[in-house]
Amino acid sequence: MWYFAWILGTLLACSCGIITALALEHHEARETAKKTH
Repeated sequence: MWYFAWILGTLLACSCGIITALALEHHEARETAKKTH
């Protein structure tokens, strides 16, 4: 059953990275939108 925990941990780490990247992109897009308006 160790592989089940390993897969869950890997998926959790990947999803955290993806969510962080999306949040950073969203933040940067909002900053550039503020500067242009």
